[in-house]
Amino acid sequence: MKKKTILYLLCSLFTLLAWGGTKDANTKKVLDATAAHLSKAGGTSLNFTATTLLGKTPQGSASGTMDIQGKKFAIKTPEMLSWFDGKTQWTMQTDDEEVSMTEPTGAELQAINPYAFLDIYKQGFNYKMKKGTLSNGKNGYKIFLNADNKKQEIREIYLEVDNQYNPVRVSMRQGKNQWIRIVVSSFKTGQKFADSHFTFPKSKYPYAEIIDLR
Repeated sequence: MKKKTILYLLCSLFTLLAWGGTKDANTKKVLDATAAHLSKAGGTSLNFTATTLLGKTPQGSASGTMDIQGKKFAIKTPEMLSWFDGKTQWTMQTDDEEVSMTEPTGAELQAINPYAFLDIYKQGFNYKMKKGTLSNGKNGYKIFLNADNKKQEIREIYLEVDNQYNPVRVSMRQGKNQWIRIVVSSFKTGQKFADSHFTFPKSKYPYAEIIDLR
């Protein structure tokens, strides 16, 4: 998949159904608890598989790892590496070692950071949920979010959260029939990362061509 598509796949970790506008109080408690849990978790490492779909038909997928600490993140897939230190983002294609250097806007970061759902449910989404068996076989919460404004980029979100308030699967709809699905296969909190972990390691890639797009 293209770099931009892969990055977008890592949006929100985060519906398959549409419904009338509601903001269920019990659903908000689970969303608030999930946000609080992840905010207190410190550094987090996760393994993921992200898939784009047109309707129900897969169009492409990528698997990799992501380390997150606050607003900083580092992404690794076989095709791409990306680092964000809170201001500057470096994205490198592994096949040619070409590095794009940017300063993403808040909207762009929302389309990259898998924790974007920590805020997105507070901004123009209705939501409801049901308890049950999740796609990984564990019990938890199935949360459905629907955008108030049908013109915004993300229209629907289906979020699975386990009983420990870890997000394990996210499906998002863009436009009429374009879906992004993210499945988290492992989730480890309490990690500590140095600030350098979230910056481009020049010494490791001395021959990389850096294209400054800031």
